[in-house]
Amino acid sequence: MSLLKSIIIEDKINASDHLQNAKIFYKNLKDIKIQYYLLFIQSTILFLFSSCSHVHSTEIDHSFSVAINAKESLHDIDKVHFEPFDDLNLGFFKGEIWIKVEVKNENSPQSFMFVNDDLINRNYVCYKLDSLKTLRLLAQDQDESKEDQRTFNSPNPNFKLDLAPNEHATFIIVSKSDGRTVNATPQLITMDSYYRLNSENNIWSVVFFGILGCLLIINIYQWSIFKQRIYLFYMLYMLSTIFMYMGLEGQLHNFGLKTLTIDHIVFITIRFWVLTLIMYTSKFLEIQTVYPKYYQFIKWLLLVVLGGTTLYQFIFYNSSIAHLHYFENTLSFLWLLVILSVILLSAKTRKLELKYYIIPLLCFLVFITFGLIDGQFQVLPGTPFIYIKLGTIVEFIGFTYFMGILIREKLKRTEKLELELLEKQKELSLSTERLKQKKKLLANKKGIEKTDIISIFKLLENSLSSEMEWAEFKLKFKELNPNFLNQLLAKHPNLTKSEIRLLTLIKIGYSQKEIASILNIAPDSVKKAKNRVRKKMNLSETIINDYLETL
Repeated sequence: MSLLKSIIIEDKINASDHLQNAKIFYKNLKDIKIQYYLLFIQSTILFLFSSCSHVHSTEIDHSFSVAINAKESLHDIDKVHFEPFDDLNLGFFKGEIWIKVEVKNENSPQSFMFVNDDLINRNYVCYKLDSLKTLRLLAQDQDESKEDQRTFNSPNPNFKLDLAPNEHATFIIVSKSDGRTVNATPQLITMDSYYRLNSENNIWSVVFFGILGCLLIINIYQWSIFKQRIYLFYMLYMLSTIFMYMGLEGQLHNFGLKTLTIDHIVFITIRFWVLTLIMYTSKFLEIQTVYPKYYQFIKWLLLVVLGGTTLYQFIFYNSSIAHLHYFENTLSFLWLLVILSVILLSAKTRKLELKYYIIPLLCFLVFITFGLIDGQFQVLPGTPFIYIKLGTIVEFIGFTYFMGILIREKLKRTEKLELELLEKQKELSLSTERLKQKKKLLANKKGIEKTDIISIFKLLENSLSSEMEWAEFKLKFKELNPNFLNQLLAKHPNLTKSEIRLLTLIKIGYSQKEIASILNIAPDSVKKAKNRVRKKMNLSETIINDYLETL
């Protein structure tokens, strides 16, 4: 029966080995395919990125001036004091900005585009000063109730300025902000330049959302294979990123939603993005295992802060947006501190995970830096927002790749431990079966001879290495030979446990080589031990066996 069990267990181990090899081969094959896909995506990004170029201002004679929070009304435009400026990046601005654009067209009819980089503020209206020195709305529908009158639904504010031959025109662009980040520095470009810029932005949007969609599908596929919960947080993080960019780029305006509704959606998306990013970071670096109490603190912090701000947002639905721009940016330092603390706490015990996490994060920060440099100095190809998108793509490609490697390495370690456990279970099963046989044999013997004892020790010789097994055998031996140990200890009370064990084996009739095998020592060590105990008992070498037979 024990032989049959051994064969079954060995067959299971062999089958597990074949299955393991097949899994590794299949996963390696998938890794190669995924790496080719990711390489293709990166090559596409670099190709499109190399085609981007800056759009320079037109050479037509024009000038800009600004009036910030003017006390006069638009009807008294002649009384408003406009001042020249170099930069209109106003930070968290609250109030009204009037930008005057004066253009002198000395050629045939021309059209130009007024643009700036104010991506967050969707409140821009353009007026033209007519011959009667009155302002009229530039938008074709003349709907003054609309908060934003831009010509094209593009992330950047834009207005088409049409000029007649030899016309000197004045335009007033009005923008209101309730505390948003305002970067209203204007630029006047040709229509061809704007179409090229808009085409590049559209291509980048298609590429950006297309790549994120492909990466999302890849992670859904890997989630179905590995069944790891971290993929759930990662995919939610990707989805919140996609919706956040859609809100910032004005994609949600295509659905006819009100600006206030879109603002609320964007803030909800940003909070969900923060939640999933921090939870994904915690799962990636296994902070719940390293510092479980701090992990609980993070969850409570997210619940209180994000839940509290969301509750405030909807209680004061019509007025909360004005304060949330500043408040959410202030909270960003708190979330950055939380992520940094998770990184530091996992640095000692999760070095491999930290390496795989830091590489994509640093790549993202590098591209963010490029975007900031380009926004200030305009020395790099493309626009600043493209660098942010490019950094996001590289970040997600890195996380997708390194997370797959990390999970596969963990699964391999787990499978190795399972195989080792199976081997231990096999050894334990065989040892248990042998022990049952030994107990059964000893229990059925009322008397025992030398040859029987030798047979028993043949069964025990692989399991007499521990003190517990030796003690169990000694009890059985005392039942069968009650006088031997008693007389031996009575005549030689100074014998040690190891000496009694040696004399017992000699009594049974084991040779020096067999004793060495049972006790897991060298034959020379048995000989030396035998000489020491013989001298201790004051016996000669020739009579020690005969002496033990008398006991």
